[in-house]
Amino acid sequence: MGDYDSDDEQSQLEKLRYAKIPRGMFVSGWDDDADDLIEEDKDPQSSIERMILWAVNENKINEVRDILKLDKEAVSAVDDDGYTPLHRACYNNFVDIAKLLLEYKADPNARTNMGWTPLHSACKWSNAECAELLLQHGSDVNAKSDGDQTPLHVAATVSNCRNTSTVLFMNENINSRALNNSEETAEDIARRTGLTYPIFEMGHPAYEVETGIID
Repeated sequence: MGDYDSDDEQSQLEKLRYAKIPRGMFVSGWDDDADDLIEEDKDPQSSIERMILWAVNENKINEVRDILKLDKEAVSAVDDDGYTPLHRACYNNFVDIAKLLLEYKADPNARTNMGWTPLHSACKWSNAECAELLLQHGSDVNAKSDGDQTPLHVAATVSNCRNTSTVLFMNENINSRALNNSEETAEDIARRTGLTYPIFEMGHPAYEVETGIID
C-alpha cells in the first residue's frame, strides 16, 4: 500500500476490497467556460470512483496504483461532469499518473459532458508534456468539443502556449484551419491573446503543404 495521510484512509481502502461500491457519485466544480478550481470532495472514501478521482487530483500516485490494482475498471471513473482520472491528471500536468492510467487502458479520447477530451484539458493549462503523451497514445488532435473547439483552439486561449501549440502543430494530422462555432480558427484566437501568435502564424502554412502527383 502507498503512504496515507491517516490510518482511517488506509482502512477505508481496505474495506473497498470487499464492499459493493456505488458508482457515479462524485460532483465536480469544473466548468469548461471558466477557470474554476475543482470543488473539494468532502467524502472521497464513499466509492472507489470518488477515491481515484480524489487521489489523482491530490497527486497521490501510490494510492492511484493501489486502487487500480483493486479494481482496474476504476480507470474509467467519471464525475458528474464527465471528467475521468485522465482528464484530471492532464489538467494538473501529473505526467507520471497519466502514464500509469494509460497503462491501465485509460481512454485518451474520453469525452466530458461538454465534449472535452483529456487533450483539451492539457491544452487549457498549456501542459505540453501531457499533450505529447496523449498524442503518442492516440488522442485525436482535432477532437471538437460541443462548441467546436479543438485542442488547438483551447491552447490559443492561453497567453503563453508556445510549447503546447508546437506539440500540436508537429502532429501530422493537425488541422489548424478548423473553425469553432464562432467561425474562428485557432490563429484568430491567438492573434487576440498575444504572446504565442507567431507560432500560429508560422505553423499555419508550414504544416499544411499540399502536394500533387507529377505526370
